[in-house]
Amino acid sequence: MNVNLPQLDVLRPVLGVPVWQCVAGLVTVVVLLVGGYVFAIWMPLGEKIEGVEKSIQGEQKVLQRNRQTARDLPRKRLQFEEMKNQLKLASSMLPEKSQIPDLLDGVSRAGKHAGLEFSVFQPLGEVKKELHAEVPVSLSMTGTYRQIALFLSTVGEMQRIVEVKGLSFSQGKGDELQVNGQAVTYRLLDDQEIKQAQQKPAAGGRKR
Repeated sequence: MNVNLPQLDVLRPVLGVPVWQCVAGLVTVVVLLVGGYVFAIWMPLGEKIEGVEKSIQGEQKVLQRNRQTARDLPRKRLQFEEMKNQLKLASSMLPEKSQIPDLLDGVSRAGKHAGLEFSVFQPLGEVKKELHAEVPVSLSMTGTYRQIALFLSTVGEMQRIVEVKGLSFSQGKGDELQVNGQAVTYRLLDDQEIKQAQQKPAAGGRKR
């Protein structure tokens, strides 16, 4: 067999190297190649995969929440309808602003019909809340226990809501009692009043 000696000259530096050094060099090259692949390609790719997985998990959570909301939607609609009906019923039991004087006059007539004597029947200023206003009346009246019970029963049966509260009793003449307290009715604020009530805290905050 003919051997081309010039071609062997290329291998001449390697031929004198021990085998273990050749193997070590080959291993080093392989390690460098694998390391370069890991750092240059695999690690960035792994980070991208991890980011995609996290994004998928986030979307799955959103999807689960949306599915839960969709399942709850009929129940929420039913609750909303019930709240609307309750509000409508409450609105029908609360007087309009223009009806307040007649309502308070009805409370006064109920006391007189029961036989009570009013020494004080004084409407006080409205106390406005977020959605409604309280309309209190200061009461001071004298009568028997039976008369007071009849008055409270009559007021409780009125078509519009009137609450008699904060009552204090003291002994009067004979079997009569002196009663002090308040009769409070309520009314819903109109849209303009609600808007004004919401703007007042904001105005106060700007002044500070």
